[in-house]
Amino acid sequence: MRLVAIAFALLGIHVGPHRTIPVGYAPAWSPNAERIAYVTRGDLWVADADGSHRARLVAQADQPAWGPNGRRLAFVRDGWVWTIRADGLDERKLARGAHPDWSPDGTRVAFDRDGETYTALWWYGGAQRDAGVGTDPAYAPDGRLALVADGQITVAGNVVAEGTAPDWSADGRLAWVRDGMIYIAGRPYHAGSQPAWPPARRSRELLPDFDQRAPTGLVIAGSAGHWRLGFTSLVDNLGPGSSILVGVRSPGQPRMTGTQRVKLANGATRVYRNVAQFRYTNSPPHHHWHLMRFDSFELHTLDGRTLVRDRKSGFCLADHWGAAPGHYPGRHPVFLGDCDQFHPEALHVTMGTSPGYTDRYPAFFHGQNIDITGVPTGTYVLMHRVNATMNLRELRYDNNAASVRIRLTWHAGTPSVRVLRTCQSTATC
Repeated sequence: MRLVAIAFALLGIHVGPHRTIPVGYAPAWSPNAERIAYVTRGDLWVADADGSHRARLVAQADQPAWGPNGRRLAFVRDGWVWTIRADGLDERKLARGAHPDWSPDGTRVAFDRDGETYTALWWYGGAQRDAGVGTDPAYAPDGRLALVADGQITVAGNVVAEGTAPDWSADGRLAWVRDGMIYIAGRPYHAGSQPAWPPARRSRELLPDFDQRAPTGLVIAGSAGHWRLGFTSLVDNLGPGSSILVGVRSPGQPRMTGTQRVKLANGATRVYRNVAQFRYTNSPPHHHWHLMRFDSFELHTLDGRTLVRDRKSGFCLADHWGAAPGHYPGRHPVFLGDCDQFHPEALHVTMGTSPGYTDRYPAFFHGQNIDITGVPTGTYVLMHRVNATMNLRELRYDNNAASVRIRLTWHAGTPSVRVLRTCQSTATC
């Protein structure tokens, strides 16, 4: 059931009267109301709306604000506003300031500095003092800004309430805090602080959740002058819905353009177009259409420098491995096609992964390897990441990377590898 109660901080994070996260403050809803960002122990965390699936997204962060498309968040660190992808990548310093909030169209971030509110393009910066005098900016769905000045909340220069921490509901109601009590449209709601309205009601999307497992089955192959490190890659679908991808092309075009179809709780389907590319791959013993850039592989130094970057030739998503961890009552395979094997002339292909199933490829199979020729003896991190472009919609992005720490050793021109540590939930083992 979709949660619609307002979230707030009171000795932890509450959703309505229920405390769902025992420690934390500064809650912020994701735009689909499935996830909450919050701060605990000085770091920015994310969790499901019921408090489960908690994960640290970024260290030393405060005041999170989720962007309208769910793919980026703004936050504050050391007196500066930053943005970051929802999978923890691509930190960008925006401007000096605090209390960020996103414009409804997702192009700008408002923030305050020295008692005034500014806005800036999230990808560029260029702060403009165009929002007025006041702090704690909060965008209404229609683009109006509520500000706080001298203990009063103003909208378009008019005082609307006494208090702080304004936040708008999807239908235009305003919540704020006064004397430790949250008010909604002038009426007391609950003791607490930092109110956060959930987004507008929509029929729930039954999204997939691509959970990348750490690489396993490491093995080295090759000969003098060309050595490869092979591994098994596994991606589980832990979400409430299937990943359904449909590729189409016109005759003569070498690639198909992919559409993602997302089932809704009301039985309808929502379509996201131009989110994937498919290519026919001849790679014995399989000759079929592949989803490109689904999984990527990198070898890093311990300080995070990328030495080798590669990606497999593609995935044919299917329900061949019902190996995802968890309980899936009535689990049964749905996607059992072969991605139009032996049909390079095909103009249409459908593939997908049902909840509870795993896309698994063994070492050296369709690109499950990286070139380690010339990589010196040392300790490294081998990282796998699914949906690195974030083009595919999914329930959560913070579990899209996993890694192992390895020791690579050379003896008489021949390499060997040993796994030192396995990290199922981080790219920096």
